[in-house]
Amino acid sequence: MSTASSAGPLILCYDGSENAAHAIERAAELLSARVAVVLTVWQPVATMGSFAWAGAMGGVADFTELDRAALEINNRIAQQGVGIARDAGFEAEPLGVQAAGAAWHAIVEVAQDHNAALIVMGSRGLTGVRSALMGSVSSAVVHHSDLPTLVIHRRDGAQPQRAPQDAR
Repeated sequence: MSTASSAGPLILCYDGSENAAHAIERAAELLSARVAVVLTVWQPVATMGSFAWAGAMGGVADFTELDRAALEINNRIAQQGVGIARDAGFEAEPLGVQAAGAAWHAIVEVAQDHNAALIVMGSRGLTGVRSALMGSVSSAVVHHSDLPTLVIHRRDGAQPQRAPQDAR
């Protein structure tokens, strides 16, 4: 695995959530302005399995149309993220990636391919079904990447509940 170069770009992970936008804005406050790649990751509908879509489409899933729509949404989200990054002072370009597997794996691969100086992401992204399917993306990136990773916690300061064994 490669290690980060201080000359490489920042990888700003953005999923359209308020927490991801906050992470970009906070990173700009903490870091000097520099080149950044605003990364959005989308997963093809087929990787979610036909079970998830069978009821919604009468048992027949047209994955091509669903994937095309997901790609269009992803591109809009990427452009929104670039706007946030540029407003915060970054020289930013969008990069949308279709994940072949877990989203965290795609983030790590993109960061390595770009010889990234740092991966920046929010601690929480989208909620509901997407969150349940993906698990904790930020946690997986931190544990599986050898690149420096900055995880910005939620704007409201809410902390996750401690497990009973952690309470003192």
